[in-house]
Amino acid sequence: MSSTTLDQLACAQVLGRLFQRLDSFDYPGVAEQFSQSCEWHRQGKVLKSHADIIAALHLRPRHLFVQHILHDVVCDPIDDMRMSGFAYMSVFRKEFDSPPKIPLPAERPDMLISWKAEFERQGDRWRIKHLSNTALYR
Repeated sequence: MSSTTLDQLACAQVLGRLFQRLDSFDYPGVAEQFSQSCEWHRQGKVLKSHADIIAALHLRPRHLFVQHILHDVVCDPIDDMRMSGFAYMSVFRKEFDSPPKIPLPAERPDMLISWKAEFERQGDRWRIKHLSNTALYR
């Protein structure tokens, strides 16, 4: 595998890791996927640091059950230190008064979202520098 292919895979993994950690309420783990000087456009706000990310995520209801299903991830090199990314995401979302019993009844996704990302290489890791989305269906 070429180094470009490995870098593309690494960036796709960063996106996957971000949403897996978000769904499991691991907010420091979410923040780790971003560079220190990041820009995450999330729900009408711009989060610019790990502290901003963690503080915003702690506002989420504790009994919110969300599954972010990331698909069609494409990452392309900009230069040796930066990569662009695009993905679609299906979102399943339910709020409960207490932790839900799994499995939940099957339903259609609540949203389909497109994501745009820019990654930057930091040492031997890739991190998200910029992340934004557009809701395509609600």
